Formats: sequence, C-alpha cells, structure tokens
Amino acid sequence: MTDSGITPAFTGGRFAFTTMETSPRFRLTAIDLDETLLGPDHLVSPLNARAVRAMADSGVTCVIASGRMHESTTQFADELELDAPIISYHGALVKHSRTGEVWHHAPLAPERAAEVVKFCAENGRHLNYYLNDRVYVTERGEWGAFYLRQTGSPMEEVGNLSTLAGTEPTKLILIDTPEETDRLLPLFREQFGDSVSVLKTNPEYLEFMNPRANKGAAVALVADRLLIPRAEVIAFGDGENDLPMIQWAGMGVAMGTAKPHIREAADYVAPPFDEDGFGLAVANIFGFQLT
Repeated sequence: MTDSGITPAFTGGRFAFTTMETSPRFRLTAIDLDETLLGPDHLVSPLNARAVRAMADSGVTCVIASGRMHESTTQFADELELDAPIISYHGALVKHSRTGEVWHHAPLAPERAAEVVKFCAENGRHLNYYLNDRVYVTERGEWGAFYLRQTGSPMEEVGNLSTLAGTEPTKLILIDTPEETDRLLPLFREQFGDSVSVLKTNPEYLEFMNPRANKGAAVALVADRLLIPRAEVIAFGDGENDLPMIQWAGMGVAMGTAKPHIREAADYVAPPFDEDGFGLAVANIFGFQLT
C-alpha cells in the first residue's frame, strides 16, 4: 500500500510504483467517461474534476475517450475547461472540442449498415442510427426512452431507417434485453466477419462500427499528431472498448470495477469508479494533493 492509502494491483503489469516519486512524466492522458471519470450519477465528482484539472494545469493534454457520440461528450470537456481533441464513438471519430476540426473519421460502410437496418426492421428490434453526430430511430419506443435516460442524447424519429440508405453512419446500436444481445452477438460476428466490429458495450447495447474504429488506434493517432511518444501516454478505462488503449498506452489504468481480463491487461488497477477511483489513482500516480 502506498502513502496515499491506495493499493494498486499489478497483475502482470509493466509498472510497479510504490511511491509517488517513482512516477514517470506523462504528457497525454486518455480518459473514458462511463464508470471511469463519471460516477453512478453520470456526473464528474469534485475529486475527479480536480484530478483532471491538476493534470491539465501541469501541462498534460487530457483527452476524453468515450463510446458516446461526440455531441454528448462536449459537455464534460466544457465543464472541465479542456482544450483538446475528443475521441468518441469508440475511436471512430476524433474531433477537437473547441475548434471542431475533425482529425479522424471511420464510418460504417453503407451496405453493412443496410443489413443491420433490414434485420431490425424485419425482427422488430430497436436501432439507433448515428449520422453526422445525430441519432435517428424508426420510433422512440421503450428502448429509445431507455437510451435517453442513460445518455441524455436526443433522437429524431424518421419512421423508417431505410430512408437513410446509402449514407455512412458513424455507428449503429441495437438495444434489447441483455439475453437477446448475448444471443445476437455471435450471430452478427459470424455474419460480418472482419468487415464490421460488433461489440457488446452495455448489457443492452450491441454496437456496430467500422473495424478500424478502436480507442487504441485513436489514442495513437492523437499522440502522433501531438508528437508525444507512446511511453508518455497514460489511459484510464473500464470496459471492453477501453482494452485497446489500455494495452497501447505507456501506462494503462483499469478501474477496480473492470472485468478480470481488463484488470489483468492493465499496468495499474485503480479503486472502484464509484469511490472516486479515477481521482485517487491520478493523485497517487502523479503525486497530486487533491483532498
């Protein structure tokens, strides 16, 4: 246990910090939102906010890296006064929070999107269609209302998503019961093979994206553009979609509530997200006095 009271779990990691003085110098940090930076109330706690600001004020470029759409991440960048690119849609889009400049966009092929739209229409499944940072649905319904409660992202009802045929959505989300998304996941993966990335990111969410869209590649792109070496990048996350950036970064940090294989892949395991684990880990790794 360190002097800060945090007990890191180094399960196969490359780093074994026992004191704050041994921490390396990081210049870029990638931060997941849900169940990492955000608490159970989907807000940034005061301690976590101080942790982000302490990094930014010390010269670290702080990049939000989320599976959410860009539009629903900007509120947090504004709240934390960040002047940096945002990685959204699991890495399919990299767009600057202040200038709006698009650094990277890897949408889903229109023919693959059409296959998912057709399946959902024929089987009565709810589908979110993300195009130009807006969400389109056939009708809101029960699952649309569920998604709105989870994210606060508004959606537009179009009656029939086939009217968007030929467009390149940034991603799609099929929303259903955990049991149904479990059943459909292997079926879609077999159907699409390497042409589509199919991920279960929440118990009810089955997400479809360009196979080149992942947070690890997006963080690497940002680091390259900012001329920051991999060794000086730190990434914080908890989910399956965070695994690529946790593995790529010079130091990968998994939240204590992450699944075992994600914690195993990390260099450092933080306390649980609902106990301000992100802020406590930042304090220990960087040597900040935040409390």
